[in-house]
Amino acid sequence: MAALVLVGTKMSIADDLNTIPTAAPIDTDSAGRLGDVATHAVIRLLCPERNTVGTGFLHKSGNLITADHVVRSCAKPMMVLPNGALSPVATIVSDQDHDLALVKPSTSLTQKPLEISGADDIKIGTQVSTWGFPGGYNGLSPMLSVGYLAGIDAYKTDSGAVIRKWVVNAAFNGGNSGGPLIHIESGTVFGVVSSKLAPISADAAAILKILEGQQFGMQYVTLPPRFYPD
Repeated sequence: MAALVLVGTKMSIADDLNTIPTAAPIDTDSAGRLGDVATHAVIRLLCPERNTVGTGFLHKSGNLITADHVVRSCAKPMMVLPNGALSPVATIVSDQDHDLALVKPSTSLTQKPLEISGADDIKIGTQVSTWGFPGGYNGLSPMLSVGYLAGIDAYKTDSGAVIRKWVVNAAFNGGNSGGPLIHIESGTVFGVVSSKLAPISADAAAILKILEGQQFGMQYVTLPPRFYPD
């Protein structure tokens, strides 16, 4: 029996429901084809004076790719080596509009780098993963998050440039910034995690802006203890 199937914005006829085309047919597990490479190529980055954490990943040049905001305005950015030791890194070049930076490790990294994708036909629905170091996670190996491409967002930067970004439905948190966005099936990198999408109203944004300038913190009134009969 033939079935009429809606695929994106196109209608097509499939001879069987099992032949419905998908954006990214997967015949590997959630870690992807190069999951074993990613667990060694993804590095924790720190900004000690800000007490912040981020993620970077090894490029074939021997440098690390990360998000610009992870290292911007950081006087002494550091990376955490596989043995837990700290080693300085230095920013070589950055692109604030696209939130990208290339940093040079002071200690040479010998592990296998991640491969950059040459594909230009990535589609909504493609299953993706990232490895990183979200806040609150203290392990030496990066943590895996898995999701799919859910949409494309656009925004205007301070410079006036309009930037388009993939929106990924996955569990990303602070610290994942700078991590590789990986096409699960090929194992190649086609993006860098930049921020967490958390739409809020204009009123909520105004309140948060006011709280950012609050110098006194929250205040509470201490009351004497009260005892109640059983």
